[in-house]
Amino acid sequence: MRCPKCLLCLSALLTLLGLKVYIEWTSESRLSKAYQGPQDTPPGPTPASPEPTLPANLSARLGHTGPLPSAYWNQQQWRMGSLPGGDSAEAGGCQAWGAAAAAEIPDFKSYPKGLRRFLLSAACRSFPPWRPGSGGGQVASCSGTDVPYLLLAVKSEPGRFAERQAVRETWGGPAPGVRLLFLLGSPAGEGGPDLSSLVAWESRRYGDLLLWDFLDVPFNRTLKDLLLLAWLGEHCPGVSFVLQAPDDAFVRTPALLEHLQGLPPSWARGLYLGEVFTQAKPLRKPRGPFYVPQSFFKGHYPAYASGGGYVIAGRLAPWLLQAAARVAPFPFDDVYTGLCFRALGLAPRDHKGFRTAWPADQTADPCTFRDLLLVQPLSPQNSIRLWKQLQDPQFHC
Repeated sequence: MRCPKCLLCLSALLTLLGLKVYIEWTSESRLSKAYQGPQDTPPGPTPASPEPTLPANLSARLGHTGPLPSAYWNQQQWRMGSLPGGDSAEAGGCQAWGAAAAAEIPDFKSYPKGLRRFLLSAACRSFPPWRPGSGGGQVASCSGTDVPYLLLAVKSEPGRFAERQAVRETWGGPAPGVRLLFLLGSPAGEGGPDLSSLVAWESRRYGDLLLWDFLDVPFNRTLKDLLLLAWLGEHCPGVSFVLQAPDDAFVRTPALLEHLQGLPPSWARGLYLGEVFTQAKPLRKPRGPFYVPQSFFKGHYPAYASGGGYVIAGRLAPWLLQAAARVAPFPFDDVYTGLCFRALGLAPRDHKGFRTAWPADQTADPCTFRDLLLVQPLSPQNSIRLWKQLQDPQFHC
């Protein structure tokens, strides 16, 4: 009688295994259809290939399949092996890269001041931590028993105390498996008040400020991304997911956790999730905040997740650092992240619950947020009010 029973058990196990494979296959098929590649651009990587790769030649992967444009970024990317590093005094150092850019771009002097300054130092990506003169305030590494499932990496600026406190009191508050860190440059500033003593107190009080000694201006937001990736590799390599968002975002953290925990494993390994732009083009209005001169870049942007908030798989941190060393600097952090993901053969996944151009007239009704994961921007006052309403046990839509 043992053999028939063994055969029956084996048959049941094989049936369950086949059902599991079918469910994962159909789920992957439905999810893959949600991604629509950019129009008028060479086909990029698809979400069905979650393992990153970094080929020796990135040209085809980054869309260089036709005649090479004469714009500086396109030319640099075509011939670049890897960015120089180290001390600017070294031959071919990071400052030399910027000086070469200024010399090669014919109308460089007509570029806006912020863009010129970015290009002069764009290859300089190694900065020491900023330490308060009185000591203390260091951010603890992830211990073996306290590795977060989700790291909330929030880009802030030294003077935005209210925004940081609102995040701490709402969606960034203590929760199992979640850790909050703010990413900032030097509080010494440029031409403004020296906030060093106030930021030093805040850092000692909360222990959640990752501070580096570089000028905290909008064009340096990419530095925060890259320095965070390096910090993760050294201090928190086991984190599962990283949310990168500005301090005026609002996140339904429990709902985001639930969503991440329900992802198919093949999705989770190469995750790049947010509000995806697939047909974005450079803006040519000279006085606009996202102005890109014709002489600097030509072509379409890659598909990328809006910098208003996106989630990446923690395991991709070292891969993204490797890609960034071989992708020419670009002034906008979210576009640059999209370029690095494309270099790795990974595509962003769009989620309708990420809304990064939130209209101000919709902040009054909390029921509007019940199906969303992240909205941006919200003021500190609106964030606190909304969080309290959503946490109220009597709240119903």
